[in-house]
Amino acid sequence: MNSSKKILLCFLFIASCGFSQTKPKLVVGIVVDQMRNDYIYRYWERYGNGGFKRLINEGFHFKNAHYNYIPTFTGPGHCNIYTGATPRTHGIIANDWFVKQNNSFMYCTQDTSVKPIGTENKKERMSPRNQLSSTIGDELKMSSNQKAKVFAVALKDRSAVLPAGHAANAAFWFDENKGVFISSSWYVNDLPQWLKDFNAKNLPTSYLQKGWNTHYPLATYTSSIEDNNPYEAVPNKKETPTFPYEYKSFLEKNNVGIIRATPFGNSITKDLAIECLKNEHMGKDNETDLLCISFSSPDIIGHAYGIRSVEVEDVYLRLDKDIEELLNTLDKEVGKNNYTVFLTADHGGADVPNHLLDNKIPAGYLREKTVAKEVKNYFQSAYGDSSLLANLSNEQVFINEKKLVGLKLNKDEVESKLADFLITINGISEAYTSKTMKEQAFENNDYRALLQNGYNHKLSGNVCFIYQPAFMDNAAKGTTHGTGYNYDTHVPIIFFGNGIKKGESFDYISITQIAPTVCELLRINQPNSTIAKPLNGFFK
Repeated sequence: MNSSKKILLCFLFIASCGFSQTKPKLVVGIVVDQMRNDYIYRYWERYGNGGFKRLINEGFHFKNAHYNYIPTFTGPGHCNIYTGATPRTHGIIANDWFVKQNNSFMYCTQDTSVKPIGTENKKERMSPRNQLSSTIGDELKMSSNQKAKVFAVALKDRSAVLPAGHAANAAFWFDENKGVFISSSWYVNDLPQWLKDFNAKNLPTSYLQKGWNTHYPLATYTSSIEDNNPYEAVPNKKETPTFPYEYKSFLEKNNVGIIRATPFGNSITKDLAIECLKNEHMGKDNETDLLCISFSSPDIIGHAYGIRSVEVEDVYLRLDKDIEELLNTLDKEVGKNNYTVFLTADHGGADVPNHLLDNKIPAGYLREKTVAKEVKNYFQSAYGDSSLLANLSNEQVFINEKKLVGLKLNKDEVESKLADFLITINGISEAYTSKTMKEQAFENNDYRALLQNGYNHKLSGNVCFIYQPAFMDNAAKGTTHGTGYNYDTHVPIIFFGNGIKKGESFDYISITQIAPTVCELLRINQPNSTIAKPLNGFFK
């Protein structure tokens, strides 16, 4: 055989090996609520080798991944990850939003047509009905003729329901009033026996009885500011936000819901995920399954204590160990080369403005109630009717359009003049009309494009506005998120396991690229409103 034929045969063999890469038996999506990308670097030296470090050292880390819409909230974030779309098409425009047709508010997963399963609490009637796009799990179900198993677990209902999607076997979330994990009749008619047994263990009480102290000596938490500082709220009713924390008074009142504001909220979520993995026999047959896990406690802790607190550092050091246990269980139950993990976050988080101000960095507070009052005064002065303001929420102004007709006002002119007025308010940097959102086109990284990606023509308001950097609508202590600035948009994206090579990339990518990438890895159809490109160059 001559050399050219040998080369050709070698090429064909290599190509055939590439195309015959076996699909993973299980995909595990991990979303860490409020995880900024810099938490990887900030606590790197303190992480063990089996959690975050294992994912990065053996997987592929996209270091410049961003959300590509406003507002960066939990509901839209989880929806974006699993649909590959933005609020403009998937319809989850915030955690809750004003419904202009009937002057009410809609919570992103509320559904009064379903029943809560595992609790009598009618507030837990949840489903993905408001999510207009299909998800990774939906497409996996359809491509397998319903044989693939799809489950989602989280403390927050929206963090389980929206990733699970419409066709999932079940989504399970935590009823903080009862202290158990539940579901809804959208998915099941009764909780599986294994979940009933899990709830019967009363793990929240077991965890809370230990109290919360730093995992390592307090003096070693040098990546954080002083434990006792003026920038932190106290969700557990202590006089000062300092370690240690004890929960005896909560347990006496059977208020185990406080576990959400501790690292043990992550641990109990991990425990549930492992029970689901084992009892539902995920990754055990020839159909790829999907397990969606969202760790909600970092967000609740971040809101209360701020992003530079000892509490946040400790929750990540403990989460690192939870992830290590999860990966070790996957190795044992599914097999090291049989599963693929992606890890990301639903949004980032901002510095506490007062902390920035004390360090001479521009920042500030602007309450939406204050803005609403200013808008009412403006409408009264300009048009003689303050009731032109129907609602102001999620940095959007809703105008009473029936009033516009009655007063014979031109909608476009009123919106344009209102936008001009809004930018005169200290703390607001930009404002745009619905016409601008509907008709103009902007560069991908332009803040107007982020607003546009978050703007749904049926659901959103008449005028959108943007705060100045480091400004927020929040109490003087603690922090929040929701803007299009990089402290809220920049999150990690890490792929690990079957089909993934080791490496890193600094290229700018968007969160919406996760869903089409996973679907290409599984060789199934992408979610139906995905327009993002799959990520490339990191598959084996």
